[in-house]
Amino acid sequence: MNVFCNHIYCNLRVILAIQIIKSILQSYHLFRKKAPQKAVFFMVSYIWLVIIGSVAQNGVVVAEVKIDTIQQANILNQQIANNATGQYLAKLSKLQGVTHYSSMANPIPIATFTQASAMVKGLDGVIVSDQTEHKMYLFTIDGELGIEAGGMGEGTESLHTPTDLVSKNGLKIYVADKENGRVKILDHELHYLSSLDISRAGTDYSGGLDRFGVATSWKPEKLCLLDSGYLQVWDALGRGIHRFNSKGDYLGFSTLYEVIGPITDMQCRADYIELYSAQSKKIARISGNGLWLGSYDITRDHVYLSNISSTNYADKWDELEQNYGLWVNSITEGTRLWILFERALFSFDIVQQEDN
Repeated sequence: MNVFCNHIYCNLRVILAIQIIKSILQSYHLFRKKAPQKAVFFMVSYIWLVIIGSVAQNGVVVAEVKIDTIQQANILNQQIANNATGQYLAKLSKLQGVTHYSSMANPIPIATFTQASAMVKGLDGVIVSDQTEHKMYLFTIDGELGIEAGGMGEGTESLHTPTDLVSKNGLKIYVADKENGRVKILDHELHYLSSLDISRAGTDYSGGLDRFGVATSWKPEKLCLLDSGYLQVWDALGRGIHRFNSKGDYLGFSTLYEVIGPITDMQCRADYIELYSAQSKKIARISGNGLWLGSYDITRDHVYLSNISSTNYADKWDELEQNYGLWVNSITEGTRLWILFERALFSFDIVQQEDN
């Protein structure tokens, strides 16, 4: 008789848990866009409720319940994979004695995007641009959304397809406002300061090396800020690089499109820049004053560049790119690693490697 009652009790508990999941998910969808803390609240509430209901009279968690709890948490993980972190599932796994957590559950992003285009380090956390939503977001070191700025338009506080961000120290942010034809300069709280233009671009420089037509329209797409403070801007319309000094004065233009093909990325080095072309699979090096330094074939290993191997989720890379798009950028800040994909931002703890 006791066995029968226990069986009935377990079934009722499972039914109750299912109803709780449905209720939580329905409530969660109201906060689906950019509300990580509310998502965390739903996650924690559910997990602890299941843990409390799963403890037997002698204080030992039944093995079947332990597995079932993890499975339910993974389902919830997939359903609310918008705005939370994986730390709660990790704590649950540790509490119930489950090892190899990273191979059991995928990490949960702290925020999702339509088409994330760039990420830079701010004074406290990171700044992300979404070129489809025409917005920028500042996330604190704790993964909370601190500031949301922009919106489609032509005004000083608006954006139209922000494709890239650069900054030296987080105090001044340069934004490639592509379709508005400008490079905006913002402060650390994403307020407008000024813009860079090419009104003095109809001049010959360096004996013909830097020649730009009299047209002053451009589409800044990629940015590079050298240690000298000089800004290099890839122009998708002019198919070359515009250069500005640290005061914002226009210095010149170099045509590079015919050399390696369409540019898909640009990276800053100490005193030169590197341009990448996915079509030709080549990389070109250009000096800070526009001189050609050569090109060579290269295959970029995004897994290596992302530094995900320093976390517990290195084995999840293929799934992450499949679910959230291509890798955009990674930033290391102390013991935290920020990884941005086209559709999601993750914040991971860096794992200390044990000596063999």
